[in-house]
Amino acid sequence: MRNEFAGHALAVLLAAASAVPPLAQAAAANGANYLRVDDLSGCTADPAASTTVPGWIAIEGSPALRCPSMTGFATPGSASIEPGLISSGPYGSAALERSVALGGDAAAIDRGAALYRLSAWFGTEGSGRARAILTLIFRDAAGRPLPGSVRRDGPAGVGGAPRRVFAARAASGTIPRGSRSIGVVLRFINTDAPHDTAYADRLSLTLWPELEPQPPSPPPSTIPRFDHVFLILMENTDYRQVIGDAKDAPFINGLAGRGTLLARYSGVYHPSDENYLAIANGDAAVRGAAYFPNIHLAVRHLGDSIEAAGKTWKAYEQGMGSACNTTIRYDKYYEPDDAPFVNYTNVIGDAKRCRAHLFDTAQLAIDLKSAAATPNFAWIAADDYDDGEVSGNGSPASLRVQDGWLRRTLQPLFASPAWREQRCLLILTWDESDSTRDNHIAAILVGSRGSVRAGFVSEVRYDHYSAARTIEAALRLPSLTANDKFARPINDAFVRRRN
Repeated sequence: MRNEFAGHALAVLLAAASAVPPLAQAAAANGANYLRVDDLSGCTADPAASTTVPGWIAIEGSPALRCPSMTGFATPGSASIEPGLISSGPYGSAALERSVALGGDAAAIDRGAALYRLSAWFGTEGSGRARAILTLIFRDAAGRPLPGSVRRDGPAGVGGAPRRVFAARAASGTIPRGSRSIGVVLRFINTDAPHDTAYADRLSLTLWPELEPQPPSPPPSTIPRFDHVFLILMENTDYRQVIGDAKDAPFINGLAGRGTLLARYSGVYHPSDENYLAIANGDAAVRGAAYFPNIHLAVRHLGDSIEAAGKTWKAYEQGMGSACNTTIRYDKYYEPDDAPFVNYTNVIGDAKRCRAHLFDTAQLAIDLKSAAATPNFAWIAADDYDDGEVSGNGSPASLRVQDGWLRRTLQPLFASPAWREQRCLLILTWDESDSTRDNHIAAILVGSRGSVRAGFVSEVRYDHYSAARTIEAALRLPSLTANDKFARPINDAFVRRRN
């Protein structure tokens, strides 16, 4: 089977390149790879996790960058898996895109003397119809597609027992005249299994004449600076359960009308805690149903970045009672890890620091009395009843509970001096969906002083790493891993200032 795939790839390559001079073919084949993924700091070997893929923008589903430690693949010839393995992720079909600028090759392109070579390994797992598809779209200076797009399909699932098998695909040819950029789209289709079923590895795009390769840049941010950012994650509610139910969740749906609703927002894991960690330290970090006190992370987190920037932060948790308390003596529904900072060893292992940053929500009402006492970043958490979990997840009864708690908590925030006098941002979302078929959840952004678009519904695909990137941009903080660094910031939620 491997020889058949390799022979097919070679035949495709030779047929496409037959009109290209041999020396130029060799130069195009051996040039710098514009699709190479070098930053693996956000990769995961957990098939239940989705990640950001550096240099790529996820436009559908929840794809993932898998770590090199993943093994068990049948590969063409004797070659091995390379770093940069991209999978369809845990929730079905997925798609990513990126762009390669060609401005430096304009003269050669317009003479019909510029070449490309595209190659990839495509793989499947199981006997279904899943497959990977890679497409090149040549675009002019205005970004309009030109004739001559190139598509290569991977094999569909193989029969028999599930196994991971790769096949090589390639194409080469002349870059169409007038091209100024190449759009690259990677799709994983018919991936209906609960976890990875389609893969792509050894993705390569080389050009001749060769451009100076540039490392992938994070998607640009246009997020304005804020004085205060407030984050709330409720629990276990599907997007379709809460959005549109103005009877059981009138306050939540009113917030969506008051601010920006993200209609294509996703969690990054099932079950809960990895979603909290994704925002707090840019990585799902642990595997499976891990909860406090069994998570011990010695990694840099959002609190560290905030303090290093000379700013302030607090986590306010309903039911905590005394500062840094981790018992349920004040509230049987209290869960210490509904704000994730108890999972970091430099917080829970430092009693003084813990007591300075982790408080009951009663302290929030006190701190909101003055802008000076309001922290630059606040993670606000309900207990497990009011956040929706114990009260029924996304059921109507649970929605009424969640809605009531949010109304009681946020009305004082909106009336506070900080909100009225300074630039404040609220991000409300949920940790994960109630169903495990996908992880489609709601997210709502509301800003003070006209900073967030009112009544706007964004159809851009975002996830928890986007929320992390947005918080960092709003407070001018550095990224923590490749996941938040290369995540798409939630730019379209904000009102652009006129110069």
